Amino acid sequence: MSESTSQAEPFNFGLDYIRVHFGNNVALATQQKTHNLFRQNPKPLADHILDCLDLTGREAVLDLGCGNGFILRDVVSKIRHGGRTVALDISPAMLELAKRNVTVSWAPLAFVEGKAEDLSRFDDGTFDRVMANFIFHYITEPDVVCAEIARVTKKSGHAIVTIEARHSMPEMYKMHFDAMAEVGFPADFIERLPRTRRGKMVLDNAAEYLSRHFESVEERPYADALRFDTTEPYMEFYATGHKFCGAKAMAGEDFPESMFDQLYANVEAKVKAAIAERGYFELSKQNSVFVCK
Repeated sequence: MSESTSQAEPFNFGLDYIRVHFGNNVALATQQKTHNLFRQNPKPLADHILDCLDLTGREAVLDLGCGNGFILRDVVSKIRHGGRTVALDISPAMLELAKRNVTVSWAPLAFVEGKAEDLSRFDDGTFDRVMANFIFHYITEPDVVCAEIARVTKKSGHAIVTIEARHSMPEMYKMHFDAMAEVGFPADFIERLPRTRRGKMVLDNAAEYLSRHFESVEERPYADALRFDTTEPYMEFYATGHKFCGAKAMAGEDFPESMFDQLYANVEAKVKAAIAERGYFELSKQNSVFVCK
């Protein structure tokens, strides 16, 4: 095991991480499956997002950071004659998955590889609707992206930005970091990991950022919780969907696999104990969609 550097900078979850983390569908699909199977809010978040888009079907729509097309396919199915959709993502692997997942498209649909920071391929006011769902966790220059979103959105249209609160799922993070310390991961390695949802622009300051670029910003909250009455689906969500809250990706070759086996077992035991005590283990979640005009 290598020595960790004391007082080191927090780990960089930037472009390289994005391309690896979203190089296949495993992590993202696991999160999506878990959110939809174990949500306590009867209304799916995707439906809340679609309500905020307020589509007639004749709009030109940009999906900025389309991922595997989970929400895109619902949007595309509503677009009819006179409308069109452009799906943009930084990951070629995600674009390929989106192409396979979006099986019904009545109107023109284009897939484009690109960065949210540079939408120069599109003229001012190109789109009636722009949606950016959960991309700001990975954006280092939020004002640049917000400005580009505002620029390509028609004055008569609107953009939506979906963000998860920084302190969403605190139960997962507390349990994770308690277990890391108990297993014996070095304190300075632990300190370099994000202890909450990351990103410069988060739910608490999103309205401030967006208001610099739009005349009107309305927040439409979506509160939820994920409730587990057995350990298996939670452990899949934690270890596969979130890759041990990012610790696995940042560990590299510094720590043996056995340490992550111990971490898994420690967290699993804590979840079992919580379920035995309450009958379930629950993660509280808070998302908001910001409607920007």
